[in-house]
Amino acid sequence: MSRVESHIRVPTGGARRRGWIPRATLALVLCATGIAAILSSPPSPTWAGEGQAVKAPEFATWDVDGNQRKLVDFLNAKPILLEFMSPDCPHCIEMAPILTRLHVSYGNRVQFLSVAFDKNPKRVQRFAQAEKHTWPYLMGNQQIIDAYRLEGVPMFCFVAPDGRLVKGVVGSMPETTLREHIDALLKER
Repeated sequence: MSRVESHIRVPTGGARRRGWIPRATLALVLCATGIAAILSSPPSPTWAGEGQAVKAPEFATWDVDGNQRKLVDFLNAKPILLEFMSPDCPHCIEMAPILTRLHVSYGNRVQFLSVAFDKNPKRVQRFAQAEKHTWPYLMGNQQIIDAYRLEGVPMFCFVAPDGRLVKGVVGSMPETTLREHIDALLKER
């Protein structure tokens, strides 16, 4: 036996058997508590918005130029395509040229709005410029993560002019699918 092995003490017999019961009980309690919390929590606003009159959660943040902005600043004029993204996210990068093309088609009828999760506003601004995105880019924060229950990016929320959350979709998608969602949003007016 080596010197290192001689300092490792492995319990034998009864000590090993007695230890698993409290650990197993704790694991079952934590699991049951987690399941109960999931079942008792209200549905995510992105899911609840489909087919129901649910308001998009309000938020306040800064744009990449340092101006304070709120979601309400963009309501009442046009429906909103609200994108949650990160310049480091491969799927967000994949969606960028699609959004550029869709903005050409729909930009006069739909307000595009991106919320970027990055600590450096200048980096986000460079990303938007490189992708030829001329719509507002806002900086994401914890309030937005909590309000929209974000679990990943990209995420798209389709918001009617009156603030109703019409639909939410997590993940990248083909351009045709995103067009279908935008067309449905335009019918919500």
